[in-house]
Amino acid sequence: MFRMNKCAETGMGNRRQRQAGALRHRIPKPLLAAICCALASVVAQVPPEVQIRSAAWFPPDLVISTDANLVELIATVRDRRDHPIGGLHATDFEVLDNGQPREITFFSEKRAQPAGSAAPALAAKPSGAASPSVPPPEPRSIALFFDDAHASMLGVRKSAEGAERLIANTLAPSDLVGIFTSSGTVTVDFTSDRNLLLAALARMEAHPLSGVHATTMCPRLGPSEAYIIAQHLDLDIENAAVEEAVSCNCPVVSPGCTSAQREIVRSTAWNVWQQYEYQSTTALDAFLIVIRHLAAAPGERVLILMSPGFPTGGMEDRTSALTDAALRANIRIGAVNSEGLVTDRLLARKLFVLSGFMADAAKSTGGKYLHDTNDWAGSLRALVAVPEVSYVLGFSPPGDPDGKYHPLKTRVRGNTGYRVDSRTGYYAAAGASERETAQQRIDRIAMSGADIKDFPVTLHVQQESQAGLNVTIAVEAAGLQFPEKEGRRVQELTFLTVLEDAEGNFVAGKQSVMDMVLTPETLTKLQREGVRAAVAFPVPQRGSYRVRAVVREVVQNRVWASGVPIEVR
Repeated sequence: MFRMNKCAETGMGNRRQRQAGALRHRIPKPLLAAICCALASVVAQVPPEVQIRSAAWFPPDLVISTDANLVELIATVRDRRDHPIGGLHATDFEVLDNGQPREITFFSEKRAQPAGSAAPALAAKPSGAASPSVPPPEPRSIALFFDDAHASMLGVRKSAEGAERLIANTLAPSDLVGIFTSSGTVTVDFTSDRNLLLAALARMEAHPLSGVHATTMCPRLGPSEAYIIAQHLDLDIENAAVEEAVSCNCPVVSPGCTSAQREIVRSTAWNVWQQYEYQSTTALDAFLIVIRHLAAAPGERVLILMSPGFPTGGMEDRTSALTDAALRANIRIGAVNSEGLVTDRLLARKLFVLSGFMADAAKSTGGKYLHDTNDWAGSLRALVAVPEVSYVLGFSPPGDPDGKYHPLKTRVRGNTGYRVDSRTGYYAAAGASERETAQQRIDRIAMSGADIKDFPVTLHVQQESQAGLNVTIAVEAAGLQFPEKEGRRVQELTFLTVLEDAEGNFVAGKQSVMDMVLTPETLTKLQREGVRAAVAFPVPQRGSYRVRAVVREVVQNRVWASGVPIEVR
C-alpha cells in the first residue's frame, strides 16, 4: 500500500501500541460497550458560537510496513442482465493506471456462502456418501455509521428506522453491530444486545455543524452549493445562484449589473467553501476512526455509511487512505443516500455531485451505493448481503510514488458486455514518512507518551466516585490566535483524552472537536476566562491509571500533550 502506518515506519512500536489491540479483546464486551456509551461529551464553558463534535477514540493498530507498494482492488463483474460472473482468472482482467496497463501480481476469487447453508458443491457427491455437517455461519461485525452532521432530520430518522428493522428482523444472533455517528452524540460499541442497539437508534437526531453564514450577502449559499460552484461542477446550480443574485442586487435590470453577478457568485462561493471545508475533513477523520476500530472486530466486516454525501474534491489523499485502510482490513463498505427519493431537479443534481466519495468507497471495497429509493430497510438488507462472487486484485506501480492521484480503470479483456465495478483511483503518497494528516499526528503523539507544551494548558483529574473519573482541560485562550473571517474570529481545537491502566494499556478514549466562530465580544471574554472542557470516564476496577490528553489548535498547528497518574480507590 502507498499509505502505510506512520508508527511502523518510524519504529514507534512501543508498549502501549503493542498491547492496545490485545486489551480490547481482554475487556469484556459489555464493559467495553458501557465505557464507550458512558463517555460524557465534552462540556465547554463557551457561548453558542461554538460547535462541539465528539466520538469514541481507539488507538491505531500497528501495521508492519513492507518494501513493496501494493495497490489493492476488489472487483465485481456482471453481465448485461446484471448476473454475477465467476470463474475468471487474472489473465482475464486488465488494469489501467493513469491509462497505463499494470501487471496483476496478486489475484484471488471470493465466493459467498449463504448463511446457514453448505458451500456450493464443486462435484457430484458419490452415492451413499455421508452428508457433511453444516458449519454455523461465520459471525459478522457490522458498523452502522450515521452522518448526522450533514443529513436532514428526516434522513436521520428514516435511516434509523431502517436500521431498527434490520436489527430486529434480518441479522443473525451471532452478528455484532456497532453504531457510530459523525457528531459523536450516539456511540454503541460492537454488541449482540439488540435492546441496547434499538435504544441508541431511538435517540438518533440530526446535528448540523455550525459555521459562518453570509447573512448580509445575496445569494445565500450553503457549503454544498458553495463547493459545487467554486469547483465548477454543475452549471445549473451556478445559474440558479446567479438568478438569485440578480433579483437581489439588480433592482433595475441592466446588462452590466446582470453580467457582474456571476463573478460575485463565484467569489462568494469560494469564500463560503473555504469556511466550511473543515466539515468534510472532520467527517472523513471520524469515518477513518470507525474503519480502524472495525478492523479489530471478528468475522466478516461490513461498514454501512448513511449520508446525503458531502464535498471531498481536492481530498484525494484522505479518501484514498480510507480506501486503503478498508481494503487492508477486509472491510466491505456499503453506502445509502439517507435523503431517499428526491424529486427536486436541482437538489437531485446536488446530491449526485456530493455522492462521489460514497459511490467510490463502495465500488472500491466490493460494496454497493444505493440511492433514489425510500426503502431504507430494503437498502440496508441489500448492503449487508454478501456479494455472490468478487475478485481481489493487486499490482505494484513502477518507480517511486509521485504524490499524485492516479485514476484507475479495470475491465475484462475482450468482453465489452461485462460491467466491472471496482476502485476508481488511488493517491500515490510521495514521501510517506514526511506526509502526516492532522489525525495521524494526534494519534502518534497520544501513543508516544511525549510531553509537548506549544501553548498553555492545564490538565486536572479527579475521582468523582468509586467507578468514575472527571477530567478537566483548561486552555488559555490568550495564548491562541483567532484570525478574522467576515467579522468573526475563528479557531478550531481538538481534544483527545485517553485512559490507560498502570501498564500503559489502552482502556478508553474520547476525541472532540470544538469549532469557534466568535464575535469580538465573545473572543474578549474567552481570552480573559479561557476555554474549559470536561470528559467523564468510568473505570473497570480499582487500581492505578494514567490519563493522557492531547490538544491541537488548527491556526498555527500547535499541540499540547501531557498526562497525569491517578489512583482509583
